[in-house]
Amino acid sequence: MRALAAAVVALALAGCGGDEKGAPTPLQREIRGLVDDMAALHPNVDHQVPLRELRAEANGLAERAPELSRDELVVGLLRLTTLGDRDGHGGIFLHDPAHTRPFHFFPLRLHDFADGVHVVAQSDGTAHVGKRVVSVEGVAIDDVVERVKPLIPHDNDATVRLLLPEYLVCAEVLRGLGVVEGAAATYRFADGGEVTLDPVDSGEYIGMLGSAFAPLPLPGDPLQYRGLDEPFLLEPLEGGRSLYLGYRHVESLPQELLDRILASARREGFRRLVVDARYNGGGDNTTYWPLVELLKTGPLKQRGKVVVLLGRMTFSAAGNFAASVDRETNAILVGERSGGAPNQWGDRIAIELPRAGLTAYVAAEWVEVAPGDTRLAVEPDVPVEPTAADVLAGRDPVLARALTLP
Repeated sequence: MRALAAAVVALALAGCGGDEKGAPTPLQREIRGLVDDMAALHPNVDHQVPLRELRAEANGLAERAPELSRDELVVGLLRLTTLGDRDGHGGIFLHDPAHTRPFHFFPLRLHDFADGVHVVAQSDGTAHVGKRVVSVEGVAIDDVVERVKPLIPHDNDATVRLLLPEYLVCAEVLRGLGVVEGAAATYRFADGGEVTLDPVDSGEYIGMLGSAFAPLPLPGDPLQYRGLDEPFLLEPLEGGRSLYLGYRHVESLPQELLDRILASARREGFRRLVVDARYNGGGDNTTYWPLVELLKTGPLKQRGKVVVLLGRMTFSAAGNFAASVDRETNAILVGERSGGAPNQWGDRIAIELPRAGLTAYVAAEWVEVAPGDTRLAVEPDVPVEPTAADVLAGRDPVLARALTLP
């Protein structure tokens, strides 16, 4: 069946199966030109992999292209465009609507918890929600994870864990890696159950289950997910003795909001300000300094008066913010390590790959807010990682821990 698929793809790619010693096909030129484009745009494209190795990888992929299935070609391109640590803005992203040939996904939503990869949602009910995945098509889940990791754009391992669930259900990725052979895939669970699924396209999957950046389907109305469409959310906690600032997007906080926070902090009996940056994927990193300065002002400069919540989705400019808070304030950091590095490659530019039907991205600027900081992530002072049981019960152990700090 794979040989038939490869033959069909070869015909569709306009002459990819020609004589290797003849003129290169348009697809082969596209693959080789991709590294040239990346090198022209990225200030230091070989910061982790030498440029000569990138070119050799591109040349090898181009030479093999006539014999590869499209899925194998796609995996090769994913690997080629994943440049290494601190480079999570660049690469090929599975749910990107710019792809002219969209990816397809088996309709389970997974999440990588402290206690393993679990199903958090499915397209047809809840029969498998909460179950821990142990294999895909008979391949142990740990083996599948190790195979897909080199394909995931990342700043650090937290970024990998954020995006990992999308790769574990992507049909093209799993077929290209040889995990899945046919059209359907069977996922087996720790309780001995299993489900066999046919893939759906990206748009249908997102409409049913959301991407890795969408909130997990928690019961009730958890504070951590309120107002995610707005950049800021200010809510009283503990009967008004504490404040919760949902910091959802890096942009300028209104002065009125900053004044309200400081006025509350100066009241007798005020306990603490909780700044939740767990679902902040970035923005303009020149705008967060008034907030950082606020955290150094009056009673808020006292250790324990400010707690900042971090997670794997704290990325890009939010990763810069976390590093600045860590360096400049006495805030206590609670949660997971940040998905964004303190200093990172950013401000990406698109590279169209029409023959492959994909859009790749390459970072075009070195973003440094913490000179000399070589960390890949901002580590929490108090590590807290939710389990699958926490999520299924609607609990937020990160916020709960922040409110019980002395």
